[in-house]
This record gives sequence, C-alpha cells and structure tokens, in this order.
Amino acid sequence: MDRMQIEKTLKEILIKRVPTLKPEVITPGVELATLGVDSLAFSWIIADMEEAFGFVMQGADIMKLKTLSASVDYVEKQMK
Repeated sequence: MDRMQIEKTLKEILIKRVPTLKPEVITPGVELATLGVDSLAFSWIIADMEEAFGFVMQGADIMKLKTLSASVDYVEKQMK
C-alpha cells in the first residue's frame, strides 16, 4: 500500500467517525483535534486503523498522531 492509498484510507476512517467532516478540510497538516476528533472518536479511529492496516498500535505512539501526515508516516513505518 502506497502513501496515497494510506492517506485515502485514513480520510475515509476520519469521515466515518466524524460524520460532520468534509473531505476537502482534511489536509495533511491539519490538527485532528481542530476537525472535531474528540477522545471517543479518536479511540474508534485507532481501532479502525488497526483493523484496516493489520497491526496493533502502541500506546506511546498514539499520542504522536496529531495530524493526518503524522498518521500516514506512522502507518508507513509500521507496514515496512
């Protein structure tokens, strides 16, 4: 899976868990918290990411996923 596919999948997960989001506002550098991702939504997003990409995320790493770009970087690293 390449970077574009990872980003597309993450955007789909975000829209699924925060239905008020519009795809055009989800840019690589935007802070997820500013998109309305609260702690409950974030926990569901993490579960969806684990399922979609086939790995378990480490607790300390989860705190680093503040933007879409950081999340894509993390997934790429885990899939190598």
